[in-house]
Amino acid sequence: MNERYYKVPFDFGLLLDSDHPDVAMCSELESIDQHIELLIMTYPGEHSYDRRFGTDIWEMDFERIVSLNVWKTRFSECLATAISRYEKRIADCHFNLVVDDVLLEAGWSKNVSVKKRVDIYIDALVKSTDARCRFCYTLYLGPLAKN
Repeated sequence: MNERYYKVPFDFGLLLDSDHPDVAMCSELESIDQHIELLIMTYPGEHSYDRRFGTDIWEMDFERIVSLNVWKTRFSECLATAISRYEKRIADCHFNLVVDDVLLEAGWSKNVSVKKRVDIYIDALVKSTDARCRFCYTLYLGPLAKN
């Protein structure tokens, strides 16, 4: 199967330009990476053609963390549900989350805020090649608290 994958963001101007009709291409792995990132960053309901597209992790953004392990399990389940529904080119996904507190200081105002940094590591099998691959994403979430 000879598939073509386009880089995100897609430049429609290049496509319509008769002098330079070439648009930026990428590999299947890069395409999967871009699609998962879009899926993670999208809140369900934002996509007008499919209201389910996205991940429910954004419902957990300002949630108080009582148990970090329970929160990580729920977060991973949200990711697994969305990826299995919308990214059919990979299978056998394993998730690892690393959660840290990060102190952010605004330069000129000296305002300080504490955010949660969530590093998401996804190990998966690319179906077309039967090769294992790894994706990594970083999110900064609202001021979550844990006891």
